[in-house]
Amino acid sequence: MIKTVAFLKRKEGVSREEFARHYEETHAPLALKHLPMIKKYVRNHVVDVPDVEGPDFDCMSEFWFDSIEDAMKVAEWAQSDAGQVIRDDENKFMDNSKTISFMVDERVSDI
Repeated sequence: MIKTVAFLKRKEGVSREEFARHYEETHAPLALKHLPMIKKYVRNHVVDVPDVEGPDFDCMSEFWFDSIEDAMKVAEWAQSDAGQVIRDDENKFMDNSKTISFMVDERVSDI
């Protein structure tokens, strides 16, 4: 399996709570509806901790695929006319100019 990781920033004027709620209730179901090649999808929302400065992002999302080809199909679809539905939703709560994403080779240790 191949995995893509994305660091996502909320749009200015959107609270972390609003960002997480929209992502979980609207965006993630929308993505899964349109992208069946995603085999696993995890969202790691940043939690505010008192007296600790948080990172410059609000969520780290992880996407698993059977192959690099499937991951590339998602990327191509997201930029196509059909993918406009996802981009329109992202524009409601994400600052896509701050998104950082990349493919990784995940290594898991058995403890």
